[in-house]
Amino acid sequence: MARPLWACLGLAVVPVSWTLPALAANKLQYTLESVSPNSAGYFETNNQQVPEPVTVIAQNRRPAAPVPSVAELDSGAVLPTPSQPQEQSLGIRRSLPQVTSVNQLSDVRPTDWAYQALASLVEKYGCIAGYPDGTFRGNRAATRYELAAAVNACLDVISDRFATKEDLATLQKLMQEFANELAVVKGRVTNLEGRVANLEATQFATMTVLRSSVLVNVSDVLSGTTAVPAPGSGSTIQDNPVVTYRARFNFDTSFSGKDVLRVRLQAANMPAYQAVTGTNMARLAYDTNTAGAFGVDDLYYRTPLGDRLFLAFDANAGNFDKNVFVFNPLLQSDETGSLTRFGRFNPIYRIAGGGAGLSLRYKILENKERGTGIDFNLSYQAPRANVPFDRSVNPAGPNNALGNDNGFFNGAYGALAQLDLRPAKNMAFGFTYVRSFGTNVAGGTGSSGFAGSAANPTGVNDRNTAADSFGFQFTYRPIQKFNVAGWVGYSDVRIVQNQADFVAGARNAEVLNWAISAAVPDLLSKGDVLGIIFGQPPQTINVRNTFGGFAPSTAFNSYHIEGLYRYRVSPNIAITPGIIALVNSNSNSNNSPIILGVVRTTFTF
Repeated sequence: MARPLWACLGLAVVPVSWTLPALAANKLQYTLESVSPNSAGYFETNNQQVPEPVTVIAQNRRPAAPVPSVAELDSGAVLPTPSQPQEQSLGIRRSLPQVTSVNQLSDVRPTDWAYQALASLVEKYGCIAGYPDGTFRGNRAATRYELAAAVNACLDVISDRFATKEDLATLQKLMQEFANELAVVKGRVTNLEGRVANLEATQFATMTVLRSSVLVNVSDVLSGTTAVPAPGSGSTIQDNPVVTYRARFNFDTSFSGKDVLRVRLQAANMPAYQAVTGTNMARLAYDTNTAGAFGVDDLYYRTPLGDRLFLAFDANAGNFDKNVFVFNPLLQSDETGSLTRFGRFNPIYRIAGGGAGLSLRYKILENKERGTGIDFNLSYQAPRANVPFDRSVNPAGPNNALGNDNGFFNGAYGALAQLDLRPAKNMAFGFTYVRSFGTNVAGGTGSSGFAGSAANPTGVNDRNTAADSFGFQFTYRPIQKFNVAGWVGYSDVRIVQNQADFVAGARNAEVLNWAISAAVPDLLSKGDVLGIIFGQPPQTINVRNTFGGFAPSTAFNSYHIEGLYRYRVSPNIAITPGIIALVNSNSNSNNSPIILGVVRTTFTF
């Protein structure tokens, strides 16, 4: 038995060039990604910078690891492209099943020179596994640590189950016979590692990487009436099925190896269903229309400032959700998550979006081993930071004041503070406060189209109002293949400019929303996600100082119901069909439910 064992180990160990990246010597059986800001400080959440997964090539059939922590949940990006923040990806630990036949490795052929050796290691000793996609990638180089993990796993199996005294004696003899050669190789490798480490520490070439995504959308309003305010009743919606698209090209440049400058070009002709249905409750997650013309859609810079502090600067299309964790890891992405704008995350993260901003994240506490920690976030966004002139003068008399909403500091803004708590490995909570002025608190979701709606709760121009908004969010994974998330958002909105126009007192309104979602990953195959979202989009629940005949309905009776299934066709293609139902749209029970059918196809490359 000594010769077959020597031959198998010899062919499997010596040719380093065809081994795969392995975990370090603890022989873990799982691939994981971290949702925490990576070493480069990228803390986007729906499409983010994700470190390349580390994959095991050798395993010894140890018991499965515990349920992954919330910090290891998947962001929803099935595909390897980080195209938005936080694509900051929450990765699922996925077990790598033991390969029982060499034929299960799709890129290993009987004509390969190491085929017999690999077949023996797989089929006789059971200590070799491939990548999660069923490949072995035999031509890829491995480090000494990766090779040590592979050999150690095989030796563990052999010594525990198969080795005889003769086998072990042969191995010992081989080690002694080649001791000098191995020492020389070790010295050369150590020297090379030192030279490479010095090179990496002292030199970095500026590099730009292209990351792209294309969405193709098929959608239609299947039934329902136009969402008019109470007490009216809308007419039947006349709509045609449409096929539309959105294309994004992200150019990511790093100057130090840890930072990133992104320039995004985008073109789209996605439908605006609020125009068809009469309410923002019907908006899709990715609706935008540039008439097919490419333009700069996103421009930001991210960099770490030490080990605990991360900085993000948005020059265009800034949003809170790009820079802080939004606690809906499997459904937050507009490319592979929820089909609707409301279903992605708490609308509080959309306040004051679309302009320039600055964000900071500080790690107060972190225990990577336990998966617990506390983060503190600060962010400031100015939606019209690029407009210099002041228009705070009231040119048209009472109730027509424009209010100043321009510039970075003196105009419209939103200032966020958020505390992220991870008290356990599979649980996280977020407490959020946003102070805003001159901007809508519903973030393009919820009731709209009439004075007193969530889009205009005080009945005057948003430029005259300030708001205090509070949010509570959570995510919890009780078992590996089930995640539940949810939020509550509340805003107190009041008129603060030109109050002399309102002799009876400045008007004040309250807006409320909530939702809960359930997601089941890898239901039929790896990369799939079944998602269900239920909640009430932003609606006005109270208005005070309703003088001048202003008495909007404050019924809190609109409901959002959404079901979807993301099917991963390949690592670069995902198809997501879904149904969306809006009950009592625009807080009016006289409106018939609006039903939308959507099929979204996502290509990333």
